[in-house]
Amino acid sequence: MFNIVSARQIQREYRKVLQKANKTKEPIIVMSNNKPLGAIIGLDLLEKFQIEAVLKKALEDYKAGKTKTISTIEELEADFEQMRKEANR
Repeated sequence: MFNIVSARQIQREYRKVLQKANKTKEPIIVMSNNKPLGAIIGLDLLEKFQIEAVLKKALEDYKAGKTKTISTIEELEADFEQMRKEANR
């Protein structure tokens, strides 16, 4: 079950609510007039969502054939060099 707080509670106790979001590692639903307004999540959960999004994109790229195989240290160094050149443009 979701943790729920009122919008007024956020105004009065924002630090406590944020600490709870970080501690429980679950979203806290913000309600106003018995209607959901949004959610507060802790930093660990945010990081998890970001990592999952990156992994999903990487898997999509792999399935679409947009990745390449690097077999040797020389190929890796050459790939890094190419990335440095592109970054400096």
